[in-house]
Amino acid sequence: MFRFIHSSDLHIGKRFGNMPEDLRGRLREARHGAISRLAEQARVHGASTILLAGDTFDTETPTPAMLRQAMAEMSQSAPLRWILLPGNHDSLLADQLWSAADSVVPDNVLLATRPETLTIGADVALLPAPCTTRRPGRDLTEWMNSAATPQGAIRLGLAHGAIQNFSEDSAASDVIAPDRATKAGLDYLALGDWHGPVTINERSRY
Repeated sequence: MFRFIHSSDLHIGKRFGNMPEDLRGRLREARHGAISRLAEQARVHGASTILLAGDTFDTETPTPAMLRQAMAEMSQSAPLRWILLPGNHDSLLADQLWSAADSVVPDNVLLATRPETLTIGADVALLPAPCTTRRPGRDLTEWMNSAATPQGAIRLGLAHGAIQNFSEDSAASDVIAPDRATKAGLDYLALGDWHGPVTINERSRY
């Protein structure tokens, strides 16, 4: 059985400029510590894969040391596999970030930087929708509707952003269709952007 953990918004490298200076370093280290805590949960629950639905990094320009530290910590949890999706804070517009990440990425980390079907397990297909910019202004998950996957395969979507009409104060940039999982025949849509667990429907969750 394929088992995974879904998380997002680690915001590694967040500066915490509004916090007292003596707390900032500890808060930044706590962000990095989320990697080992997720790995431990994967071991406890027998998960082989961790899906990070965007904003793994808080900025489009993390320091090289920060990037290497994150990748090294993920590498230490092998054979556990990590799949990282660009979010709005670490979008594809930050080509320096993702090219640097690609140069140091360990074997157990996959960068989901293209909207294309990825085979991540026996009869398991992942459909990622990486953020192209900080505010894409369109529904990047729409391509999932017509994405080809093997017959009988589990279809998992991975996206970052807000859901249309999810709340009364939804902004114009809230563009992910709330029924995307149904339209695209997804077994599960792993979402990022909200900083906490939120259930949209039985197949779509933050």
